[in-house]
Amino acid sequence: MFSNIIRILTISIFIINCSLATDKTDTSTSNLLSLLVASTMNPNCAISQTQAIPSNLTQVESKSRVKYNISACDESGFANVGLSKSEINIGATGISSNSIISTNTDVMLATSKGGTNIEITFSLNSASSNLDVIAYGSGNPTSGPTYRLLAGAQTQYKNTSGVFGNTGKGGSVTAPIPSVGSTYTYCLDFQYTSGGSRFLNGFNKPCSELADTERGSMSYYPIMQMMNVPVYSAGNRLGLVLNGATITSFTIGSIVSNTEM
Repeated sequence: MFSNIIRILTISIFIINCSLATDKTDTSTSNLLSLLVASTMNPNCAISQTQAIPSNLTQVESKSRVKYNISACDESGFANVGLSKSEINIGATGISSNSIISTNTDVMLATSKGGTNIEITFSLNSASSNLDVIAYGSGNPTSGPTYRLLAGAQTQYKNTSGVFGNTGKGGSVTAPIPSVGSTYTYCLDFQYTSGGSRFLNGFNKPCSELADTERGSMSYYPIMQMMNVPVYSAGNRLGLVLNGATITSFTIGSIVSNTEM
C-alpha cells in the first residue's frame, strides 16, 4: 500500500517538474526525493499543482500551474521544495533588504510560450516594507526584471538602467495601493509577445478571479509597464526580496494577459 502511494506521488512530482521544464533547453529539474518528502510530511511547506488558466493567445500553452506553499517552511523545508533563503524567518517573513528567497533551479517558462506568471500571496508589515518579485533572474542575489510592491504606494518596476520607477495603469482602473498588515494576492505577468516585446502586466487579485474583460483589455490592467523593461535573457530563476514582508505562497504558470498590442 505504502509503495503504491510512493509511486503515485513520484509520478505526480515528475509531471510537475516536466510542466516547467519541457519547454526550455538546459533546464535543471528539482530533486524528486526532496519534493516527495515535502509533499507528504508538511502540506504547508510543499509543492502542488493547481488548475490551468486557458489563454486566448496562440503561443501560450494552458498547463497546470505549480504552487509553492511556504507558510510553515523551516530550514530543511525550504531546501526540500527547491528553495534557498537568507535572513528569512518561518512564515515566511523577511526583516531587511537582505531577506531573500530564490529557486535553486530554472523555473521560468519559455519566452516563446509567452512568458511567465507569478501569483503571490503576501503582506507588508510596516510603512517602509517592500516585496520584490524577480523573474528570468540569475546570480546571487538574484537579479532580473522586477516588480516592487510597496506599502502605501504604487507598484514599481526596475528599468533597463537598474533604477526603480512607478508602473502605469489602464484608464479604466485605479492603481492598487497595499496597506500595512493586510494580506493580498497579486497576479503578475512577465509577458514576452510573439513580436519580441516585453510587458509587465499585473492585477491585485488572484489570477482565477480575473474576468475575460480584465484580461483582454489593457484599459483594465491596474499595473502595467510597456517600455524600458529589462531583457528576459539573464537566466530562468525566480527571486523574492522580503524587506519587512511576509509570503505564504506563490504560484508559477503561464501568463494570464490576453493582449499583445
